[in-house]
Amino acid sequence: MNSKLVLDKIKNSIAEFETIGEAEAIAFLILEDQFQISRMDVLMEKEIETTNSIDEKLASILSELKSGKPIQHILGKIEFYGRQFLVNPNVLIPRRETEELVHLILENHPDLSEQMVVDIGTGSGIIPITIAKERKHCEVFAVDISSSALATAKRNATLNHANVSFIQADILVEDLDLPKSNIWVSNPPYVMEKEKAEMHAKVFEHEPASALFVPDHDALIFYERISQLAFKHLVPGGELYFEINEQFGHEVKKLMEEKGFRNVKVMGDMQGKDRFVYGSI
Repeated sequence: MNSKLVLDKIKNSIAEFETIGEAEAIAFLILEDQFQISRMDVLMEKEIETTNSIDEKLASILSELKSGKPIQHILGKIEFYGRQFLVNPNVLIPRRETEELVHLILENHPDLSEQMVVDIGTGSGIIPITIAKERKHCEVFAVDISSSALATAKRNATLNHANVSFIQADILVEDLDLPKSNIWVSNPPYVMEKEKAEMHAKVFEHEPASALFVPDHDALIFYERISQLAFKHLVPGGELYFEINEQFGHEVKKLMEEKGFRNVKVMGDMQGKDRFVYGSI
């Protein structure tokens, strides 16, 4: 059967409850997963062979999508920076903005030989694992409060043959027993509770709330604590990188400066929204 026709059939089914752009993206993911063909193969209308079992699987996937379950959880994986990562309800589904954050760090540091990187709130482990793979001669640590998230991150490290040390800790109340580091990075919870009403239900119903939300009255709680810890643990000239809520670029910059960071910059994502803040000591 013509793969483009199969794509259109899936896309039209999903378009009942997704935007056209999202429906097409999901349809490509399903075809890649079920038939091991690339986006280019589909665009070139490569022929594929369907079977009763595949048809049943496709029907099951569409049924789960209609119930609101994210495609990443249905397939159990996602691609990030060209690599496959396992995802499940215990971890956030990686966003493209986080891919941009990793790229920013790698672009600023073409060589991390004999240097140490620490990721706070690692979730699925995408940030430290990607850095460990892209900069093979650095030492990488990853911290998270959730044992379930760390279990997923460890599986991802094994899957990608990455050397990462994992630590379970609640950074809001615990110090970290780490040597001096060159880079700290964090994509902490930053969605305010009042923003929940504006979110798609499939996000807050299927992803861990503790990794998403912060109290409206204390939205910068993680940025303040991580900045405090990072300043203590970074070597002179070391850097701290944050992914942020677009509303708080100026506030996070000011907070970092008050904690002693210099040359603090706010950067936009590909949509032009304030998304990253970083500075050095």
